[in-house]
Amino acid sequence: MAPHEFLCSAKILIVDDDENTLALGKTLLRTAGYTNIITALDSRQVLAHFVEEDPDIVILDVLMPHLNGFQLLELLQRSAPGGLSLPILMMTALPTPEMRHLALVGGAVDLIGKPFTAEDFVLRVRNLLNIRLAFRDVQQQNQVLFAELLNRAEEVADYQLELNEAQLEVIARLAHAGEQRDDQTGKHTQRVAVTSGLIAHGLGFSAGKVEVLQRAAPLHDVGKIGVPDSILLKAGRLTPEEIRSMQQHCAMGSDLLSGGRSEILQLAEDIALSHHEKWDGCGYPRGLRGESIPIEGRILAVADVFDALTHERPYKKAWAVEEAVAEIKLQSGRQFDPQIVEAFMALRHEELV
Repeated sequence: MAPHEFLCSAKILIVDDDENTLALGKTLLRTAGYTNIITALDSRQVLAHFVEEDPDIVILDVLMPHLNGFQLLELLQRSAPGGLSLPILMMTALPTPEMRHLALVGGAVDLIGKPFTAEDFVLRVRNLLNIRLAFRDVQQQNQVLFAELLNRAEEVADYQLELNEAQLEVIARLAHAGEQRDDQTGKHTQRVAVTSGLIAHGLGFSAGKVEVLQRAAPLHDVGKIGVPDSILLKAGRLTPEEIRSMQQHCAMGSDLLSGGRSEILQLAEDIALSHHEKWDGCGYPRGLRGESIPIEGRILAVADVFDALTHERPYKKAWAVEEAVAEIKLQSGRQFDPQIVEAFMALRHEELV
């Protein structure tokens, strides 16, 4: 809408308890080309007009019965939580400096004395409507800008999501490739993820935290991709040097996952580094003890050992479920966090194998 069209069609609300003043104001504005003029003789009707008509400017008399102009001004201010976005012109037969000050402090933009000339009244209304038009244009521009920023933010979020998913897919493929070298079914990481999620749920993790843990858990052994087959697939007992080489898979996995921005990759990095730490401090690679070990790493430790015990590997036969559960319970307070063992004991172990 062009400025001239806006001015002519702008909604103007005039409030005065004097019918002659209302009639005069309406006549002057119509003569000047304004067509959308609303009048209120009773100040108690103003709030309803304000809400229903959504005026572009309000002209208030100061001295009125029931509610005076300043009380109405305060009422209108309170009705707009974000602050009034339209100009207020106040009218008074006593245009003293004190009255003008009160009007401006109260939130009015201008004050005009009565009686007023036609030219003075119309010019003030026009100037205030120009302010309203400028404010409205800024609002519209801000809305367009906000919409563009929101769209850009959504695009960035979508791109970041795609990037995170791509990163996870690449890492998961590496984890799967490493896993299949010492797990013929390739299901170890999936079973560990399920068991970890069930333990976390039993510990009171939120659904969102459980999901993140279950997506991060399959990456716990990704560092095995760097362990030689001669060590990883060895059927006999490992030498001290081979044990040290095998233990490096924690740091290698953490390095491989480092730098990720997503919550899943960051958690996977922590888990890869900490899932072989022990509650009593005798684990590796950092020898952490008790609650200094990340809780997700403590959860993975139980889930990982249980699954490893109950499935055949190149270097061992599968244990019976009852034997594996007994071993987990035996290691409570030694290898494992007792609280996590307690949560594990409440699970249906046969369904985890």
